Amino acid sequence: MHTATGFQIAFLVLAFQFFSILAASFIARRISWPHEAFEFLGQVTTFGMATVILLGVGALRGYCRVELGRSLPDGSLREIAIVSLAKAAVPFAIVGAIVLWAFAVGEPGKIRSYVGSVDPVAAWEWTLSPPGLAKLILLSWLVGPIIEELVFRGFLYRAWERQWGWVTSLVLTSTCFSLFHPSAMASAFLGSVVYICVLRRTGSLRGCILVHIMYNVLVSWPVLGQLVFNDRGVDMNRLTAWSVPLACLVLVAVALPLYLGMSRTDLRSTEVR
Repeated sequence: MHTATGFQIAFLVLAFQFFSILAASFIARRISWPHEAFEFLGQVTTFGMATVILLGVGALRGYCRVELGRSLPDGSLREIAIVSLAKAAVPFAIVGAIVLWAFAVGEPGKIRSYVGSVDPVAAWEWTLSPPGLAKLILLSWLVGPIIEELVFRGFLYRAWERQWGWVTSLVLTSTCFSLFHPSAMASAFLGSVVYICVLRRTGSLRGCILVHIMYNVLVSWPVLGQLVFNDRGVDMNRLTAWSVPLACLVLVAVALPLYLGMSRTDLRSTEVR
C-alpha cells in the first residue's frame, strides 16, 4: 500500500464514484425510481462496491485491519465528543457566511436561493420510508463513515502526507473529499480538515470514525437538519434573524484554526509507515 501515490488513489476514488453514479443512474431509470431513491441507490452502489473491494483484496483488507486496530489514547473520548459537537456548527457557519455575503452585496432576498430549503412534510415522509431509514441509519450513520474514513484519511491522506507533508496532504485530501460530496462541498472540505486533525491528535482512525458518525447523526433531518435546511418564518431582510448561523460562523472561524495549530504534532509521527 505504501507504493501507491496520492494522485493514483485519488483518481481511483473519483473514477470509482463516477462509474457508481452511472450504474445507479442506469438502474434508477430502468425501474423508474424518484430522485430521493436514486440518491439512496447511488450510495448503496458506491459503498457496497467499496466494501467488496476493501474486503476482497488481501492487501487492502490487511491495511484496513491495521488501521482500524489502532486504539484511541486514554482520555481522548472527551475531546472527540467536544469536537463532534463543535463540528455540528459547520453547516450553520456556512449559512452564516452566505448571509454575510448577501447583506454585503445588498441582496438578502437571494439568501433562500443560495441556501436552499426542504419541504418538512416531504422530508419526514422520505426519512420514515424504508429506503429513507436504510439510507439514514445504515449508510449515513454506520457504513458511510467507516468506508469514507478508511479511503480518505486512511489511504489518501497518508499517501499524500508521505509525499508532501501534512499541510499539503490536508488540503488535497479535503479537496477530494469535497468533490466526493458535490451537494455539500464547503461543508465536506471543512469536515475533512477536522477529521484529519482528529487523526493526528489521536493517531487512530477510530477517532475520525466516531466524530464522523456523531456529526452525521447530529446534522441528519430528524435532529439538527431541520434547523439548517428549513428557513420558514425567517425574515430575510433582518440580519438579527440569522443570529445562530452568524454565531456559528464566529465559532468555526476561531476554533478551526486553533485546532489546526493543536494538530501540528502527529501521535504517529515516530512510527515507520
